[in-house]
Amino acid sequence: MRQRFIIITVLGVLLIASSVAYPSEFFSRKTVTVPRQDEIRDDIYIFANYGKVNGKIYGDLTAFCYDINSSGEIFGNVNLFAYRVGILGAVEKSARLFGNYVSIDGNIGHNVVCFGNEIGIGEKSIIARDLTAGGNKITVDGTVKGNVKIDGSSVIISGNIEGNADITTENLIIIPPAQISGYLHYTSRKEASIESGANILGGVEWNLPKEKDKDDEEDQFTVFSLILRFVLFGMALITGLVMIFLFREHTRESVLQIEKNFWVTLAIGCLSFIVFTAGALVLMILIVFIPIAIFLICLGLVLFYVGKIYLSILLGRKFLALLSRGKSYAIGWELLLGLIILTLLFLVPYLGCLVYIFAFLIGIGAAIGGYTALMRKFRSLLSGASGNFPTAS
Repeated sequence: MRQRFIIITVLGVLLIASSVAYPSEFFSRKTVTVPRQDEIRDDIYIFANYGKVNGKIYGDLTAFCYDINSSGEIFGNVNLFAYRVGILGAVEKSARLFGNYVSIDGNIGHNVVCFGNEIGIGEKSIIARDLTAGGNKITVDGTVKGNVKIDGSSVIISGNIEGNADITTENLIIIPPAQISGYLHYTSRKEASIESGANILGGVEWNLPKEKDKDDEEDQFTVFSLILRFVLFGMALITGLVMIFLFREHTRESVLQIEKNFWVTLAIGCLSFIVFTAGALVLMILIVFIPIAIFLICLGLVLFYVGKIYLSILLGRKFLALLSRGKSYAIGWELLLGLIILTLLFLVPYLGCLVYIFAFLIGIGAAIGGYTALMRKFRSLLSGASGNFPTAS
């Protein structure tokens, strides 16, 4: 299963890396809006807190946001990663949606794959092919012209499913005017609640959950690990983009420290780690300074998380420089590709652990070195400005 995961990840890397090499539009701001009158004929990538797509996109739409809403027309595929995901418009091809709240109230021309806490397929929505969904509470009120495969804690169906339905759940409720043209196969510890007026034309099959053996637990753990890695990857990407947006100069200077002063930066990182660890332990022992110790630990955890951001940007920059022979790319692209490279390296047994520790140490050194370099520049500007002031005679 680990080999399968690595293969899937590598294919994903090749897909994203290949998209980097071709024309596309990259949007990275706090709020990104595509107005209704706009028509974009390339693939677009949105990295923002809030994204709104009201116009026409003739390529694919990929977004990493806190909140993303699409009410326009997408003539390619849609790949959305956000806390809240909403599709009100039309998607000509497939939609892949990942979020805490996922809502579909538009028309999808091909398949839909979605994972989330709460998933709602609205009454006006039409999915032309298959629906695959996983989450906590899942509601299907619209039309699915293909097959449905759902795994959720609570599933409510009141819409029209023209194919078969395969559902694994703790609680299945089917209410009018629901109609399933194919068969309904569900796995649950209790019998489904199928109200009068709901039609299931192909028959119903109810199975109790099987007792899990070691192979099933391993498969489930592998799927969970896969989803977790994608979620962590998305969180790291969003964090990096926020850092670039809010602290662009510090981020640029920190990356420069790794590139120009590699060994010094690594030494600073190692020394800082020792200071954080030893200092926190000593302050904990003294009891009175426990709040300061907690602050040091929290600061260390923050640096542990964001440290790999700086290394990712540099790795992506070097890799793109090899591919494009000197052509420069937006720092967001460098971050995306660098994170993919690091994620692959983290998967390698033994080596992955060493790379993770190295990324953490070099990241701490880069953050501190970048801050120090900015302070030197700031003091130099202040001293230069004060030197231009006229002196009293």
